[in-house]
Amino acid sequence: MYYDFYLNRHVGRMARMQAKHLVPALAAPALRGLPQNPKILEIGAGRGDFAEYLKCIEGGVRYTGIEANDVLADRLTERGFHICRAVIPPLPAQLPKGEFDLVIMCHLFEHFRDWQEAAGVLGEISKLLKPGGRLLLFHPDYMDWGADYFDGDYSHSLILTRNRINNLVSDNGFKVIHADSFRSFFRSAKPLFWLLSKSMNVFFGALLNITGNRKFSKPKIAFNRNLLTVCEKI
Repeated sequence: MYYDFYLNRHVGRMARMQAKHLVPALAAPALRGLPQNPKILEIGAGRGDFAEYLKCIEGGVRYTGIEANDVLADRLTERGFHICRAVIPPLPAQLPKGEFDLVIMCHLFEHFRDWQEAAGVLGEISKLLKPGGRLLLFHPDYMDWGADYFDGDYSHSLILTRNRINNLVSDNGFKVIHADSFRSFFRSAKPLFWLLSKSMNVFFGALLNITGNRKFSKPKIAFNRNLLTVCEKI
């Protein structure tokens, strides 16, 4: 089944803690200034971290998720979320045009085949958004991840950096209104987190190479840098 290796990953205490702290930090700049009870589309709903957070927002949200994996889609539907099953592109034809206040893509943009495919999806998203609607993108930074960008997930294809994502969205009808970066759930500007990231990469990378045990791959990349970009439709 599509993306079963992600479905079958063990979700440990660290991953749950990261989601608890990271999702609100990512959502805050995208939600700020949106109308009451906004209409939100999440492409790649996964295990439902964003969906669970958004349902607790004061005033509520009207949430729709897109998920390609049937088991994950079933679980989210059973939890009461409105889920469309689809592998994109293209986006599901039944989605209403010009009605969404916000579209979220968290750890999904890097899975597109190339920049042309990504540009096509941005065009489809623009049609779904209201005038002035927003797009939240969160993804690994190739400049920091290096070989881990591809080793961690076989379906990572599109190389993304801060400059490449800024240029791509600006050429496809969006302007960047907020940019940030994170290591785990910490904002990554502080030198301490850079040093921690590199130390863990070296230490656990050595254990991985010596033993061949993939259990060391998660801590190796735990503090690699990920980029947040919030865009507005123009």
